[in-house]
Amino acid sequence: MDLRRFVADNQVEWKRLEGYVGRVRGRSLAGFGPDELRELGVLHRKVAADLSAVRSAHPRSKVVRYLNDLAIRSHNAVYRAPRRGLLASLRALWFAVPAAARRHRAAIGASATVFVVGTLLGLFGTLMDESVAAMIMGESFVASIQDGEYWIENVFSVMPHSLASARILTNNLGVAIAVYAFGCTGILPVFMMFLNGTMLGSVLGLCAQYELLPRLVPFVTTHGVIEISALIVAGGGGLVVFDAWLHPGDRTRLEALKYGARQGLLVAAAAGPALLIAGPVEGLISPVESVPAALRITLGVGLGLAFWVWLFGVRAVRGA
Repeated sequence: MDLRRFVADNQVEWKRLEGYVGRVRGRSLAGFGPDELRELGVLHRKVAADLSAVRSAHPRSKVVRYLNDLAIRSHNAVYRAPRRGLLASLRALWFAVPAAARRHRAAIGASATVFVVGTLLGLFGTLMDESVAAMIMGESFVASIQDGEYWIENVFSVMPHSLASARILTNNLGVAIAVYAFGCTGILPVFMMFLNGTMLGSVLGLCAQYELLPRLVPFVTTHGVIEISALIVAGGGGLVVFDAWLHPGDRTRLEALKYGARQGLLVAAAAGPALLIAGPVEGLISPVESVPAALRITLGVGLGLAFWVWLFGVRAVRGA
């Protein structure tokens, strides 16, 4: 092969491909017409063929390096994934998160089971012996309940509802992130679900004994159904990470942990929007007793049902 002649015969098309690649850089292919897209594909394949020919005849030539670089850049231009806008990304997550939840429903079920067991133990333990509640919630809290004090009033009387909403949201998001982030231990998600369950059960048991349940149930239900659901799902995301590490299959432990972290993050991500709703509801609606109890309970149950319907009812439309 006469390399100089070969370069002279083909460099016009190479330069044309360089121009196309330069136009694509930093932007999508949306600005290209049908003929330009077709030519871009043709020129890319031609450069790949030219690279193969020159490499066979002159493997140490600078032309090989030039064509190799051009072939790589044009490949990235031709086969690049289309850029997604914010709305497109959110739409993708709208379907990806429920799909991950369905794939890992066993982990979510395990998280829910631990929470329910903790709630039942806290409830019946407190009903049988109030010292159980003292161990879980503290003696001063139990004493205030025994005196008939409805502590929720005190919380919101000294703190503006908007500030309470922000603090509640921050705290719940922190718990959800921690449960997922330390999921690889396998211990923290289980411990947090069990602890939160026993706390809820103990409070319910105490309030039942001291006639505070009619006030507590509407308060807790308004935000609690979706809030507890979110924390259970976040715990499930943490257990997904642990399960991937524990059962790597054909992967190495590190590869399995990375895979589990990605899958667990998708599952735990469901807690984000749920807690963004639960925080303001808890601060602004739940404690407002001028809103009828039935209405608050209906709202809470509705929010919780909507959350679970999204997770296990939403499926991507094929071809969409």
